[in-house]
Amino acid sequence: MHLRIAIIGFGNVGRAFAGLLQEKAGELSSRYNLTCAITGVATRRRGGFIATEGEALTLEQTGLPAEGMPPGAVLHVQDTLTFLRACPADVVIEISTLSPLDGQPATRYIQAALESGRHVVTANKGPIANFYPQLRALARERALALRFESTVMDGTPIFNLAEFCLPASRISGFRGIVNSTTNVVLTAMEDSLSLEEGIAHAQQLGVAEADPSNDLDGWDASAKASVLATVLMEAGVTPAQVERREVGAEAMRRLQAALPPGHVLRQVAEGRRAGASAHCTVQLETLPASHLFAQIRGTHSILTLHTDTMNDVTIIEGESGPRQTAFGLLSDLIAVVRFRALP
Repeated sequence: MHLRIAIIGFGNVGRAFAGLLQEKAGELSSRYNLTCAITGVATRRRGGFIATEGEALTLEQTGLPAEGMPPGAVLHVQDTLTFLRACPADVVIEISTLSPLDGQPATRYIQAALESGRHVVTANKGPIANFYPQLRALARERALALRFESTVMDGTPIFNLAEFCLPASRISGFRGIVNSTTNVVLTAMEDSLSLEEGIAHAQQLGVAEADPSNDLDGWDASAKASVLATVLMEAGVTPAQVERREVGAEAMRRLQAALPPGHVLRQVAEGRRAGASAHCTVQLETLPASHLFAQIRGTHSILTLHTDTMNDVTIIEGESGPRQTAFGLLSDLIAVVRFRALP
């Protein structure tokens, strides 16, 4: 099978994904009979670049060229929706910037892709957190796949675990450390660095944006909690409905300074079923150093699912970054091929 791929967003994750496709080309071909060609790339600042029919773009790990079009591109359009209509693609990889409260404009891009008959793989939490039932219904109506493994814990198989390994199970809640930027900053502060030095380190690792407020203020974790509650618990919680307590830079400084001996600070996301809905929180918690969550440092993350069949199931991700998020995209791409699975 040959898949033509259009990518919306070409930052650290997009470049890592393009590199992973090249690196794994042999295994994709031999194990899954799959070949891939990136036929278009769109960014908010540069617009969209499209290859001619039957050809592919030549993309470098350093990103798009500073000027002009990348090798293989024959058409440049400024508007992303125009790009989606014009680009020859079977699958759209949507990895544009997160907007946690409204999921736009990424939701419009996903809708347009599905309406035009393309499978969608996204790492963007905003659309799934805010519009998952509508997007799922549209994908099912068009017999298309909508995959989103990378929305929570990078490429760690959370949704695949629930879908394929916990059949007939009811998930009643979750608890975890799911935001790498905040965890990098908090563990840097444990090591006597300043909050600003911790942010700079997270940016050097490629896990923090130039403006880390979505992470420190709990919006990224709220969007992830919303996705977990909506998808795994069918609870329909939006990021705006997640209760954020004691989050942000000032709270981090204040609580870190007041820590009792032998304790650490972690940003914890939690969800509990409450009737037909769920109550979700994101907050800074003071934990004893012996607590399992206290061992989760730097870019590590952890998630515990509360189930009626396996009791608590806990999964830990080691050091993460753009490559692990890119792997989540790749695993979803393979799922499109192997299962044609509908979420």
